[in-house]
Amino acid sequence: MPGTPLVSIVIPTFNGASFIAQSLESVQSQTFQDFEVIIADDGSTDDTAVVARKFCAADARFTLVQQDNRGVSAARNAAIERAQGEFIAFLDHDDLWLPGKLSRQLKLFQADLGANFSFTNYYYWDGRRDLSVRYRDNQPLPEGDASSRLVYSNVYGMSTVVVRHETISATGGFNEGLFDGCEDWDMWLRIAEHGFRACGTREPLTRYRRWSGNMSNHKLQMAENDVRVLERNFRATQRPELRPHYQRSLAFASGRLELARARRLLNAQPDAVPAAVWRAWRFYPRRLKWLMWYGLVAWPKLLGGCATARVIHRKLIRKW
Repeated sequence: MPGTPLVSIVIPTFNGASFIAQSLESVQSQTFQDFEVIIADDGSTDDTAVVARKFCAADARFTLVQQDNRGVSAARNAAIERAQGEFIAFLDHDDLWLPGKLSRQLKLFQADLGANFSFTNYYYWDGRRDLSVRYRDNQPLPEGDASSRLVYSNVYGMSTVVVRHETISATGGFNEGLFDGCEDWDMWLRIAEHGFRACGTREPLTRYRRWSGNMSNHKLQMAENDVRVLERNFRATQRPELRPHYQRSLAFASGRLELARARRLLNAQPDAVPAAVWRAWRFYPRRLKWLMWYGLVAWPKLLGGCATARVIHRKLIRKW
């Protein structure tokens, strides 16, 4: 179809007025320019739509879609429904792309015609300076069929990913029944059921903004989400070789959930903390450190248990 862009860029946003202009400017600065941008405003109550409309008025490639607040998955799905490109690229409203990002990833697809998923390395960024990179030089990139590795954790940054449109369509879209914060991991796991072949670059071409609004700051909800995603995909997988990986990952995630719950008990029900730490270890006995934590937090007070419990309380506070 004449005029159809090669890449459709999907940008979900909710109350992103403080950040979205920077994100959209980073798209405009791409060396590759054959794209459309679909901004999906998920019921923002600030000036997000005002900012987005300015970009749409100045550049016909930009489109604003608005809906009632239904979550980031619904926003992405609304944008994907309107996408025309052969490839779907994802960018969150608080992250940035470096100028050569899209060009580099399209070259990866050209070099590997069987690939259906691409990603880049990325910087952790505080809005002023780069803090660190996701994939260090001594870490293997999750390329090829990385399904077994993916079962244990989400190894791809959302704003780095470009996927073939047909691949996303085969999954039926993002799961709108999941809480925000794990919907991308769920999507990658479902892609793995349809055939997963990733190509990536160690070059950091995305900046992931670290700030108080990141979902990763909500540790208990994230731990609950991880268990839900693993349970759901464990039940659904049709790949027998992945089932042992799911079982192990789910056991570990369940233990982490118990520790996140223990953190919330510190002030309200401190006497319930030892039992929660014990349950964490029972879920994943390979984690001997958790057994040691239980011993320290449950140590009799007459034998110095108050001091040892404080050590574990500090660990829970720092981690969770």
